[in-house]
Amino acid sequence: VGMSFSWKPGEAWYVPCPANQEETKKILKQFEPLFNDINKLWIGQNLKYDMLVLKWHGLELKGDIFDTMLAHYVIDPDGKRGMDILSAQYLGYEPVHIDELIGKKGKGQGTMRDVELEKIKDYAAEDADITLQLKKVFLPKLKEKEVEKVFYEVENPLVKVLTSMEFEGVRIDESF
Repeated sequence: VGMSFSWKPGEAWYVPCPANQEETKKILKQFEPLFNDINKLWIGQNLKYDMLVLKWHGLELKGDIFDTMLAHYVIDPDGKRGMDILSAQYLGYEPVHIDELIGKKGKGQGTMRDVELEKIKDYAAEDADITLQLKKVFLPKLKEKEVEKVFYEVENPLVKVLTSMEFEGVRIDESF
């Protein structure tokens, strides 16, 4: 449906992508140099999902990644990791909930394609901004809790591996 970006707290941008896949590929192609930049750090909440969507469109994030959901996992393994909960808990900010846009989970739930562009833009930009702000909160907590090594050397690198596995699929040796 679109992409949102934030590289400065309190500011974010949204790029809508049409339902027409060829049109969307043209838009994504314009971002290819950015996605291919090995010097970029990509911050996301459940980044594997976004990386998988990009992979379905023939693109990959070549730079390093920082997944705020995983950072929170190593900081507080028993805590809840939904972005709305993390925002309220660590930023003191209650974001727009997705069910306000598409309805509650279940049979009658809509999709983001059903939502007017202005509402999607605000929602997606807010998500990008909150995620950037969560990274700034979690970074010192990784050090404080002494979990930097497990985050940077185990959990975070696995995101790219798991993305590739989900994209390619796995084969099970049933006889073994």
